[in-house]
Amino acid sequence: MLYKKSELEVFELPELPKNLKCKLCRTNQAVIEAPSLGAKLCKECFNKIFENRVKKTVEKYKMFKSENKVGVFISGGKDSSVLAVVLKKLYPDLSLKVVHINLGLRYYSERVEKKVKEFCEKFEFDLYLYKLEEKENFSIDDFILTKFKHKVCAVCGIIKRYLFSKIAKELGLEVIATGHHLDDIVSTMLNLFFQGDFVSITRLTPVNPPIRKGQAKKVKPLVSAPEKEIFYYAVLNEIPFVEENCPHGGITPAKRLKHWLSQLEKENRHIKYQILSVFYKKLIPLIKTSSEYKKEINLPVYECINCGEITSSEEKICSRCRRVALLKDLEDRLEISFEEFKALPKEDVEVIEIDEENIPGKRALLKKLRGKKDKKVYLLCSNPELSYSIVLWLRKKGIKAINVKTTN
Repeated sequence: MLYKKSELEVFELPELPKNLKCKLCRTNQAVIEAPSLGAKLCKECFNKIFENRVKKTVEKYKMFKSENKVGVFISGGKDSSVLAVVLKKLYPDLSLKVVHINLGLRYYSERVEKKVKEFCEKFEFDLYLYKLEEKENFSIDDFILTKFKHKVCAVCGIIKRYLFSKIAKELGLEVIATGHHLDDIVSTMLNLFFQGDFVSITRLTPVNPPIRKGQAKKVKPLVSAPEKEIFYYAVLNEIPFVEENCPHGGITPAKRLKHWLSQLEKENRHIKYQILSVFYKKLIPLIKTSSEYKKEINLPVYECINCGEITSSEEKICSRCRRVALLKDLEDRLEISFEEFKALPKEDVEVIEIDEENIPGKRALLKKLRGKKDKKVYLLCSNPELSYSIVLWLRKKGIKAINVKTTN
């Protein structure tokens, strides 16, 4: 199986020789080679090692107690889905709640929700589904129409953190478990280090206690699990997950660092663990002695006057509410129906028809639209999802593109 989220995120489950036995049990057929162990293992031995690693992490950092109500926020991807399955297997008596937030990303979120429901049905999870557009009357796509069109992922992170807290209160969750894994943590730490944002590094610890009473604790049980081995676990145990990237996803500095680390890992399979250990045992304790860190943690905290969540803003308006306010009375749109399109005055319509079998190159498309940044451009295609993805890209380039939904 080949799994490719981007040019820098490619995983494959290679086929091992039929006569190769597992290095541990020496009985069963070896099916995978675990990078962090340097051993070829059978499914049963690999599962046991992977699950024990998660269990040791949970117990080492005292992530939750048996009586706690724990929520796993699953995105539909491999990481959070594997986390939910492993926690259920390790702690069958734990009060575990699976939560999915439909972010309203046109076309994409519909498929993700379908995959999440398939996952929950297969592994018998009681799903709590939160639809952003229905509950909040906006979607993450809408931020393409604001000054944050180049920072949609950052805005999405702010919105999700707000919703994690809000939903946790609604469901009475005491602990929120997320699917952040070894590769995520190490690449983000290095990226923040190169930016000089040392205080933010301290928030990447396995456990983040609540800032105030009544909030849920956030934990990362997969912090010691390499991403490739999470992928292996998902495939070997037939865990359904979304195999495509978010339409707003791109090649970020953290992803480039993640790819670079994977190359280094070929020469030193312990490199990611070594970096993590240096950050946790040496750098973070050192940062916490700095005046910058002490100043940061001693900043006054207020309640947002709009939503009640905490904020350090003296104006008492949180980051989430500031961004959502930009969507108020927004008249611009990313997509209209074919009926609406037909009713438009023809003299005001600039139309580009997209041939699904001959998609125009990005440079050619921009050249064609040069000088038309002040004019609305309507895209037509037999596959509206394809033209919608092009609309998102054009919007980031400053073109007022609108997709025409040609099918129901």
